[in-house]
Amino acid sequence: MQQFRAGSEEAFTTVYRNLYRRVFWFARKFVQDIEDARDLTAEAFIQVWQQNQNFNDLNSVEAFLHVTVRNKCFNLLKHQQMKAGRRDELLRQLQDREQGDFFEELLQLQLVGKIYAEVNKLPPRMKEIFLLSYRDGMKPAEIASLLQIKPQTVINQRITAVKLLQLALGKDFMLSAILLLGCRDIL
Repeated sequence: MQQFRAGSEEAFTTVYRNLYRRVFWFARKFVQDIEDARDLTAEAFIQVWQQNQNFNDLNSVEAFLHVTVRNKCFNLLKHQQMKAGRRDELLRQLQDREQGDFFEELLQLQLVGKIYAEVNKLPPRMKEIFLLSYRDGMKPAEIASLLQIKPQTVINQRITAVKLLQLALGKDFMLSAILLLGCRDIL
């Protein structure tokens, strides 16, 4: 991220390759036209490039991209609806159908960002075990086999990681995140 913040085109290209598909498909949830989704995604990446010094990690870049693309999609839909003379219908649809979803998704993005920031502070091996377990859904025996360690070590590392995250994030925050999203959904 240091090179990215310094304006390295190569670092930006790496970030672009890592995140483009996810952001594009997120845009497709809102706009039907593939070209519109591509354009909006590209515009969001341009904004990231212009604000590259504001990002501390890849998670904050991804959260920014999702919020930016969603806003761009809403703006495009609003413009299209107004152009077609259906402004009132759009406002009703946005309020009835999307407003709650938008705020819920924004909260989820913020939670994910906070959790990933704390996960990144874990010791390397513990972080790896935690992510393999909760993000990738691997069982302790599978992780133990992959990392060539004992299954009990995997279990101990997972428990310790969760305890450290609870301490760092606060028990209420961690409980809220798990209840809202489920561990595999957020990682």
